[in-house]
Order: sequence, then structure tokens, then C-alpha cells
Amino acid sequence: MSRLFFVLLFFLPLLLIGQTYERSYGIEFAPHHGSRRISAGQNVPFTEVERQDSLETGRGGFSAGIVFESRADKIGFTTGLRYLQTGYAVDEQTTGSTSGRTFTQAIKASYISVPFELNFHQDITEKDRVHFILGVAAHLHLQTTNTQTVFQDGNEVEKIIISDDPDKDYRSPVVSLNTGIGFDRKLSENWAIRLQPNFQFFLQGNLRDSFNQTNRNYYQLGFRLTVRRLFL
Repeated sequence: MSRLFFVLLFFLPLLLIGQTYERSYGIEFAPHHGSRRISAGQNVPFTEVERQDSLETGRGGFSAGIVFESRADKIGFTTGLRYLQTGYAVDEQTTGSTSGRTFTQAIKASYISVPFELNFHQDITEKDRVHFILGVAAHLHLQTTNTQTVFQDGNEVEKIIISDDPDKDYRSPVVSLNTGIGFDRKLSENWAIRLQPNFQFFLQGNLRDSFNQTNRNYYQLGFRLTVRRLFL
């Protein structure tokens, strides 16, 4: 999959740019609800996987970045650079050592993302269009933090932040599948705005494969807002 990503990234734009009648640069912001799909190595008991899965829930995150888009008639592409912050949360559970002591966890993973997305456009009016996107992205791991909040009899007593657990081998890059459908509104000859519900799924786990640990494929369901500067 990663080979396909790089082939598309370098060669398909060359074919489309020769027929381009609209280019743009944009600044985007995309809040999302993030979660994960859990899996495990052969040496991890299934009961442990079920236990962790029952405790873990989604949490909010966001991405922001700068993108370049080129359009040739009804098809085009988007690439650029994005910062992604995603992860999941772990519900309250007992420490197993001290009576009345519990803790929660918030896992926050940060990536630099390089997308390549094909855009399929349909003009509605001279100023309005809808589009469908399908593409991939390569995500370079920056940092993963685990914030543990400890409670005693329901009262918060301390927070412990663990950055890049040395016992975990984080995968980088990770490839994702991206899709979405959206609406473009041309504000003037030079400016346009885009609203786009989108979904992104990591095709690989956040850790390198191991028989002795659980692994997670992150995914995000969100809404992207992009302000674009047009060059016709």
C-alpha cells in the first residue's frame, strides 16, 4: 500500500497538471472524533484483548495544515502537509493495589501527515460544486503521550504523563485510507471555502507487529473546513 501511495504521489499529478484549469492553496482545520480498532499478537490472551476493548473509548482530536489542489475538469488531486492529533481514552479502573484508588488514561498520538487524495467534482452552479474524495496519507509519528489521572475515593490526587513509552516500538510512517464528500463555495474570483465531512482509517497498527502486545488502528470521523486561494 505504501508503494502505491508514492507512485500516485509522484506520477499522477504530472498527468493532471498538464490539463489543469484551476489550482489553489488552502489553510484547513478539521476537528474529529477519534477512536481505534484493537488487535493483538498471538501471545496475548483473548480475554485480555476483550478487557482492554471494553475499557477504551473515543476522544476528540483535530488536524490542521496547508494543502495544494489542482483540478482538471471533473477530476483533481490534493496534497500538502497536515498536523494530526488523535487517540483514545481509557475508562476509570482500579489500580489493584490500594483500596479506593482508581485511574483513567488519555492516549494522545501526534503525527505529521502527507496526503494524496483524488477529488471528483460536480459543478452545481457557477459558484457551487460538490465533490467526493478518495485517497491515502502517510503519517510520520512524532509523539504519543499517556496521561494517567489517579483518584482516591473519587477525588483526583495526581496526574502522571508518560511520553513515548520506551517499551513500545511506534510505527512510522503509517498509511491511512481517506474518504469524504463535501461542498465548495466560490466567494470571489480568488477565494473559495470548502466544507467536508471526512473519514480516515489507519491501515496499519500504531505499533510495529509483536506477538506480546496489543495494537491499535486509529480512525477519525470529522469535519474539515478549508479556506482556499485560487489561481485560475
